[in-house]
Amino acid sequence: MNAAIFTKPAKGLILASGLIAASSVLGFAQDAPVALGAQATVPLSSLYVSAPTGITTLGGHSFDLSGGNLLALGNGQSATLSGSWANATSAYLLLNSYNTYWWYDQSVVGNVTFTFSDGTTQSTDLTVGGNIREWRTGAGYTINTLADPAAANVWTGSAQPGMGGGTAVIDMLSITLPGKNVTSVTLNDINTWGALQLDLAGLTIDPVAPTATCVRPGQSALGNAQACAHSQAPENANSANFTGTSPSQGKSTQSSTAGTKTHPTH
Repeated sequence: MNAAIFTKPAKGLILASGLIAASSVLGFAQDAPVALGAQATVPLSSLYVSAPTGITTLGGHSFDLSGGNLLALGNGQSATLSGSWANATSAYLLLNSYNTYWWYDQSVVGNVTFTFSDGTTQSTDLTVGGNIREWRTGAGYTINTLADPAAANVWTGSAQPGMGGGTAVIDMLSITLPGKNVTSVTLNDINTWGALQLDLAGLTIDPVAPTATCVRPGQSALGNAQACAHSQAPENANSANFTGTSPSQGKSTQSSTAGTKTHPTH
């Protein structure tokens, strides 16, 4: 048997597997669904017929609705969800209002505020008819439309007969973040009169894992991914010049094995 027949394919497989490993440690954003916890006390099923449940995908993003409840805020109330989301680039909220009568049209009734680990904050106003609307669009004399492209309908069904019946919706508000570490998200109802409420059914944040770093003598001109791939080839596996950042584990302390692996009563 001619051993040379297998030599080139073997090298190709080594390079291909290296490229796969390298791609697995590059920076990426991934949905991190946030459970609303004990602050969420209103059953989704009390508003919606056959409401979505569990870990579910709406609008292309994952949400944790396994608690079965939404978080409802009245005038002047607020709720904070704390955690740690590294290098977050986006947040998505399943958010509607309740008793959104026509006289609230274009009123700022609340905001969503993100606090970052460096002490700075970012706030997005909630404007009726802009980026938030009535949950029961089949109701009369309510604001049932959205004008802001950052807010979109992601689920349509029916309201419970006891809530008046008719068409009911769940909308998703998308918010762009600056790639900082988020430590808390606060929903504020700043409305001071009337019966309007804010209803938060779900939240997910997109943190980004750190990007891998490959350091090789002479710095390869093949690009970062291919440089990583070559660095992980068997002949370089024990090189002290390779350092990897793992999405799940952070920076390796052993260069020889670095880069192997890198998400709250109507």
